[in-house]
Amino acid sequence: MTDMEGATCIVRPEQAGWDGYTGLEYQEARRMLTSDVNAAVEGAIQGGADEVYVDDLHGGGGAWNIVPDLMHPKAVYIRTDHESRLRLSLLDRGFDCVFLVAYHAMAGNPKAVLSHTFSSRSIYRVSVNGVEVGEISVDSAIAGSLGVPVVLVTGCSEAVAEARRFLGGVEAVVVKYGLARTSAYCLPSGRTSELIREAARRAVENIARDRGAYSVFRFSEPVRVLVEYMHPNYADRMKGVYGVERVGSREILCKADRFIDAARMLGWAGSTL
Repeated sequence: MTDMEGATCIVRPEQAGWDGYTGLEYQEARRMLTSDVNAAVEGAIQGGADEVYVDDLHGGGGAWNIVPDLMHPKAVYIRTDHESRLRLSLLDRGFDCVFLVAYHAMAGNPKAVLSHTFSSRSIYRVSVNGVEVGEISVDSAIAGSLGVPVVLVTGCSEAVAEARRFLGGVEAVVVKYGLARTSAYCLPSGRTSELIREAARRAVENIARDRGAYSVFRFSEPVRVLVEYMHPNYADRMKGVYGVERVGSREILCKADRFIDAARMLGWAGSTL
């Protein structure tokens, strides 16, 4: 699974396409993301992976962020248009492990590069069972609901710290050290590619040798997912969604026996999972 804000040398909103995916900075950043993804693919293959699938999740899955003529020839790339996109809908129990490449830290972290949780415009914070969470833990729990462990996370230093806090001994690669939301000490792509490739190779070798080498992440169930929006209008839009309760001017509460069901209700996971 790939995002974009956590890719090598990306620190500005314009690089991540927040201005409409049309600027020159975004086109340059696509190459940086592709380089990180290729390194992860190559490392997985070196580690013994039989098949590697790349699910481009940045921009709701509707944007095509990876540069086609630079794609690794030994991977399969998932591409759909935005209207028909069901997030993570092709993930199933047949996968041995998941990488989270170019991920970012949760909203509210002052040193995390381009930090947010699903939407920098609409969501202020998300918590599960009273603990604030971000996309790293949410996507890991979605994979975990299928029994699939996340074994590698790449991103800024704060994203990596967040991953280790939730996932424990996951392989993790820091590609830049966050100074502020749009500022970081950045490692060059030649170096980050080497680090990602080696971490990916280790992860696949470890899980091939021992299926229990990395823990499957799950939230305690049943779950209570609280979403606090930036503006009441966003909470208004969730009115009538099954399982969702309005609990404040800007807050909704989703209660479910299983986290995967809550994720479906909130649009974080496809209905086929």
